Amino acid sequence: MPPALYFSLRNHLLAQVADFFVNVASPSEAPEKTSFGDIDLIVAEPKMTPFSIETLAEVFNAERTIASKPSCYLAIPYPGLEESFVQVDVHICEAENFAWEVFHQSHGDLWNLLGSSIRPFGLTANDTGLHLRIPEIERLDRKRSMVFLTADPDSVLDFLHLNKARLSQSFGTVTAMFEFACTNRLFRSEAYVKSDLKANDRKRMAQRDLYRRFVDDFVPNTPTKVDEEDSMKMSTREEVFEEALERFGKRFDYESRVREWRKEREQLARKQEARQWRKEEAAADEAYANAWIGSLKRARN
Repeated sequence: MPPALYFSLRNHLLAQVADFFVNVASPSEAPEKTSFGDIDLIVAEPKMTPFSIETLAEVFNAERTIASKPSCYLAIPYPGLEESFVQVDVHICEAENFAWEVFHQSHGDLWNLLGSSIRPFGLTANDTGLHLRIPEIERLDRKRSMVFLTADPDSVLDFLHLNKARLSQSFGTVTAMFEFACTNRLFRSEAYVKSDLKANDRKRMAQRDLYRRFVDDFVPNTPTKVDEEDSMKMSTREEVFEEALERFGKRFDYESRVREWRKEREQLARKQEARQWRKEEAAADEAYANAWIGSLKRARN
């Protein structure tokens, strides 16, 4: 869709869906887009319960709907084109997570860029919030290693020393968004060396043009300044780890997770030792039985 049609239709749909939900928004688009595909809407707190997707489909005049909780996908007529449709993705989230989900999905690939910066320091941002990974657990179970820190966008921006006022505005250009990503205090150009990228980042290189441009063109050719004070304070993952626990008040959660994990590992080790002991006992019994049978055969001969 051309931009004028996209924004007109998106705003019309937002107004319609506002009749059914307290919180409605559409994530900010990536800069410099000249054409648009799907329309993404994020909503929370239905004004009527139970809420029916069929009701929304009727209001949108949708030809087809697919419900896949917590989202639904609707095909609505493309204005002015017969037998053509626009896909509208409506994501229904919890009220307490609404602001974070809008924040995390906004500005196109911005969080892909930031994610590669914060990952080496043990931080992960996903659709539920910012998390801290516990190294001891991460080696065996990445999902369980993550301790939830916060789903408050302002707190995350403060922690990363990113300008909240700047993010609230449209970037206007891709270069402006790239420059903003580099102001993250944990930005290090070495995290974007093409030959050293993780599998997921290599996949992004192939699928996401803005991410590829950032890695191939912007980072190698643009001198970036990392605040000297930030660089000195945040030189290791361990330092970031400790500050995050204190800043977000998650030390108890971290210590509880580690205790639980170590207890499970100890129990598993005991079970494995017991299985090994039984295996060795069975082997010894079998060897004894074979020797006894052998001696009987020899005695008969």
